[in-house]
Amino acid sequence: MRWRGTKLMALFGKREKVFPMPRSAFVLLMLSVVLSVLPHLQRIPQWMLLVFGAILLWRVQVFRQRTSFPKRWLRFSLVSFAFVGVVFHHGTIFGPDAGVGLLITAYLFKQLEMYTKRDAFLIVILSYFVLATAFLFSKSLFVSLYIMLVLVVITAALIALNQTDSKVAIWSPLKTAIKFLGQAVPLLLVLFFLFPRIGPIWNLNLNTQSATIGLNDRISPGDIANLSRSEKLAFRVEFDGPMPSQAERYWRAVVFDRFDGRTWYAVDSNQQRLIQQQNIEVVSDRTFQYQVYLQPTGQNWLMAMPWAKVSEVTHAVSNSNMLYAKDKIDAPLRYSVVSYPDFKFHPGSLSTSEFRRYTQLPNNTNPLAYEFARKLFKKSGYDPDRFSNAILSVFNQEEFVYTLKPPTLSGNTIDEFLFSTRRGFCSHYAGAYVFLLRSLGIPARMVGGYQGGVPHPIGSYLLVHQYDAHAWAEYWVQGQGWQRVDPTAAVAPHRIEVGPLHSNSDLSFLEDSPLSPDKLRNIPLFSRLRMMADYVDYLWFKNVVSFDKNSQNKLFERLLGQVTPQRIAILIGSVGGAVLLGMFIVIALSFRGGHRLDQTDKIYAKFLRKLEKQGLKMELGEGPSQFANRAAERFQHCSETIRNINSIYVSLKYAHSAVANGPDIEQQRKQLEKEIQILKLK
Repeated sequence: MRWRGTKLMALFGKREKVFPMPRSAFVLLMLSVVLSVLPHLQRIPQWMLLVFGAILLWRVQVFRQRTSFPKRWLRFSLVSFAFVGVVFHHGTIFGPDAGVGLLITAYLFKQLEMYTKRDAFLIVILSYFVLATAFLFSKSLFVSLYIMLVLVVITAALIALNQTDSKVAIWSPLKTAIKFLGQAVPLLLVLFFLFPRIGPIWNLNLNTQSATIGLNDRISPGDIANLSRSEKLAFRVEFDGPMPSQAERYWRAVVFDRFDGRTWYAVDSNQQRLIQQQNIEVVSDRTFQYQVYLQPTGQNWLMAMPWAKVSEVTHAVSNSNMLYAKDKIDAPLRYSVVSYPDFKFHPGSLSTSEFRRYTQLPNNTNPLAYEFARKLFKKSGYDPDRFSNAILSVFNQEEFVYTLKPPTLSGNTIDEFLFSTRRGFCSHYAGAYVFLLRSLGIPARMVGGYQGGVPHPIGSYLLVHQYDAHAWAEYWVQGQGWQRVDPTAAVAPHRIEVGPLHSNSDLSFLEDSPLSPDKLRNIPLFSRLRMMADYVDYLWFKNVVSFDKNSQNKLFERLLGQVTPQRIAILIGSVGGAVLLGMFIVIALSFRGGHRLDQTDKIYAKFLRKLEKQGLKMELGEGPSQFANRAAERFQHCSETIRNINSIYVSLKYAHSAVANGPDIEQQRKQLEKEIQILKLK
């Protein structure tokens, strides 16, 4: 041991004296590090997990005095290597994913510089910070519960660092941490519900990798097919009245207006203008009112059934009938919608630029499709509506197949699909349909979004997943406006009428999700448990995550009637004062009756009660040794046992240094209790 200390001194000079951390504090601190990093494993390269595991193992060996801290040049080399690995993994140093990855790298390597108590406190502070960054990527109930659990562990580590007894059990600081955090809950609730909700001072404009699972601003054949193999939740919809039928649930998101021969591109938002009210003609008073609880998308498109009026979120409506949120949706979002399903959009005429955009096609591509469209249009009497129906009849009557595993297309993709493979997904059929109309100068466009949704059996809301992603088409008719057409319905009507879960009995569309709960949906118990878990998460999202300024104003209206700054101040003051008074009463009651006895005193109290029953009582101001001498003189037949009891008690209470180097505390307490039990005073 002396040799190791000399070696450390030679390596680090004045820093060789490492803080003698209590064992319980070290265990809790290492546990805090591991639990804080677990939610972020995807933000660091997988191969680097071995490096980080080696770092923690190295630190454990240093604590056990089996090895020394690494030299400075080695630490610098390892840190540089790890930073380069993280940057290479993300391809950038900007953004929350890369930023958090670099933070975790520095955080873990800090374990190899934890010499002093100050360094240990810094690790605790960093643990709080690293744990909090998990909310950048998810605010679900289960993630929140996990963070609360780890918060207890980190706080316990902080408490243990301030304890001097190296033999303290881990449960003791954990129990204290739970008590401290529990006392803060009432005040936390008051601040959450009543403190004025103000917007952020700055906007982070997060664009996380985890927020980009969904529709993109470009689509190639098979892209939606790949997306539709994902069982991740896209959004929930809570209706104020009856739900629309499955065939009416078209959740419009994005319009694709440009085609380069293989890929369709979304409309350029910079070229869009706000829609004019006269461009919408509502045919009937039938409406659907609902709230959308949208998961992060990384885009600024709002999902809704057209024609839609959206409230509770800052947005704009473009002349292509797209709903644009002010900022990208990188966090869960709630908004209210009123949809008018019976409407005509843009019944007037298109501008020259719009007509050109919606009839644009690449030059010298797909000659067979051009010739086919010309012949079919002539056969339809040069009528756009008949021509549209004729295309759908071809899809329906000829040997076209709806599949999520279409063959790869190359070159003239439209020709190859229409006259060779004839196997595809919704984007194949919608893209081919739009191409055929545009080839004859008929304005048409592809629309991306979601179709369908599964009603939740407990809550009155729909679950729309990524496998509900869909593409359809719209074409323009003079005097009638844009007409929605779904070519997929002509090939696979069951996909539109009953949804992908029921139309694919083999669930092949979930093959990329081998652990998908939907594969076990036919097991009643599992299905009920899954729906209950989703319902709890939905309530958390609805009442906690989505609690914004509008929600708070509604709460104030229910509590105060008329909302004024004076009434809000009175409400916050009265409720906050009541909470503080309650906390004061609880603290006062907890100290009622004087100083609480520790475990050793409780055992010793049994000894005092035995003597008191025989008429011998400890006098005020009398020490335990004096009292033991007096008891030994009176009960001489058991004087040795009495003196043993006193010796053990005094050692436990007043000789900390001796105890630290002697037998285990718990063993001494057991011995004390045993001596009291065998004491026979009669």
